[in-house]
Amino acid sequence: MKKKKEAEKSKKYSIWDNCRYAFRHLRQKEGTWALGLCAGDVGLSVLLPFLETALAGAVAAILVSGRQPGEILMLVAGYVALLQTVRFLQGHLRNKRRKTLFMFRIDMNMDYFEKTVRMDGQSLESALGQKKWQDAKRNLCSGNGVGIEAYTKAWCDLLLQLIGLILYAAIVGQVSLILLSILILQTLLVSWLHAKTGKRAYAMEDEIEKKWGIFQYLRRETVIAGNGKDIRMYRMGKWFLGLFHQLIDGACALIDRQQTGYMAAGMAETLLTFARSLLVYGWLIREMVIGNMTLPSFLLYVGIVAGFGAWMNGLFGAWRQILENEKLMDAYRDFMDFGTVEEGRPVPERLGRTHEIRFEHVCFRYGGTDSPEGEDTIRDLNLTIRPGERLALVGLNGAGKTTLIKLLCGLYRPTSGTIYLDGTDMQSLDQRAVFREFSVVFQDVFAFSFPLADNVSCVDSGREDSGKLRESLEKAGLWERVQTLPKGARTSMNKDLDEAGVTLSGGEMQKLMLARALYKDAPTVILDEPTAALDPIAESEMYEKYDELVQGRTAVFISHRLSSTRFCDRILFLENGRIVQEGTHEELMEKGGAYAELFALQAKYYKEEKQNAKLRQEEGQYA
Repeated sequence: MKKKKEAEKSKKYSIWDNCRYAFRHLRQKEGTWALGLCAGDVGLSVLLPFLETALAGAVAAILVSGRQPGEILMLVAGYVALLQTVRFLQGHLRNKRRKTLFMFRIDMNMDYFEKTVRMDGQSLESALGQKKWQDAKRNLCSGNGVGIEAYTKAWCDLLLQLIGLILYAAIVGQVSLILLSILILQTLLVSWLHAKTGKRAYAMEDEIEKKWGIFQYLRRETVIAGNGKDIRMYRMGKWFLGLFHQLIDGACALIDRQQTGYMAAGMAETLLTFARSLLVYGWLIREMVIGNMTLPSFLLYVGIVAGFGAWMNGLFGAWRQILENEKLMDAYRDFMDFGTVEEGRPVPERLGRTHEIRFEHVCFRYGGTDSPEGEDTIRDLNLTIRPGERLALVGLNGAGKTTLIKLLCGLYRPTSGTIYLDGTDMQSLDQRAVFREFSVVFQDVFAFSFPLADNVSCVDSGREDSGKLRESLEKAGLWERVQTLPKGARTSMNKDLDEAGVTLSGGEMQKLMLARALYKDAPTVILDEPTAALDPIAESEMYEKYDELVQGRTAVFISHRLSSTRFCDRILFLENGRIVQEGTHEELMEKGGAYAELFALQAKYYKEEKQNAKLRQEEGQYA
């Protein structure tokens, strides 16, 4: 249990490690010039305020220089032109940087999406994987002001403020080390206050996130159509509203505590700045009065001291932004490191031919070995599937049939034991190459909202083999229906992306999924109860059609209706994750036991259903 809790904890990365990660990927995604762009923006952003601060002092120095009016006008105009040029260049670079960082976030989204579709499916569909996926999503999909875009910008701003602060400190230090000491002391005190406040606020983030997570869950549950009837029938609305208020109030209270801490630190900073200003400005006025400082120098240093405070405030603001996004960076990197499957060896030389698949003492437990449930879904299973064999997996719901199929085609990895593909441990093989050896029609059939041809071929539009596409649709019995569609095989499925899209019936969807499996032309075909929604007679006919179409391949059929798989070479009856009986239909009926009892019970039910259907038909004829 302790190991499980440790595994569920998100990884923590140091601030400097996250900084290196962000700028390394910025260079990889947008090019080295992006770093130069950020550096140029920082340089001009430091220079511009300095020129603006020095403007009054420079004009005063020119006025008292004794120059001719025309010469004075030219010098002032030249200074203003320089200032405006720098301002224009700085604004241009700032806009370029903003666009570059936006594109950086978009490009990082592509890495995130690629990780999602390529990562180990077992890890992604787990509760832990779903949580990590959602947490990482916030880093990229929460807007410009949150996540990796804001995080990278904050580091640029931090560098800008730090350089400005050092530059102004160096200028002040030339005048008086006492003034510099006062400024540094105030900076250190304010830094300590903000660091302490930021640490307290950061510590509350986990609790705030937890409350918002529960809130989001409740919000999703209330808008799911299927839940509405229960919420209304059992008068749960008041309960849900109470939970909403409780969670919102709790989260807002924590946020208020965070903001109160920031406000207290801000007030302390204001008081310290006021005390600093009295000391510094008092000293500058004294120096000018006694003649140790000219008016232009006085104006320059007044501006420098004021600017010093602005740099300091900017520095703390950037640091706060970094801390606020640090957790999102940790979550994103944690997900990107999660569920990674190392590339293995290629599939053996029998690529495209039927394989022997062997299970040796295979166990599987959802959640892994540290699962608190403590029960295996698949238990010490030994099985050999021979090349070209037609195998049926039958049993009651929850027997482990679908889990066994996911282990068989490499979607899941055994908790213990080994699965061999032609004598080679399947885990040592490249997973994507393993997937190419299997065509699977799962129980929950659906079509993506793309053209029908794309759903069958699973390749980019226009790159499918048109002859192979038609052949697959013809064999699946869907070609005639396709010819009636507005755009034929290019007709979009559903209406999510195309208002002219078509929604197929349940039976047509079964045929579409079969056409997809046939188009892939893999040596092993698996049918995981794809006909569960059909009546027993229609399912039996569909399975017989499947049997004709998969000749020459290894085929695994799953059904909870035993009569549908009588044609198979071997039938395995599963119960609680174990094979309790195996043999042909005739052999199992002769042995008696669980299979024979369940078959007799289902046969009686199907016979009654058939008689009732016949009676309804006769009544309809005489009505």
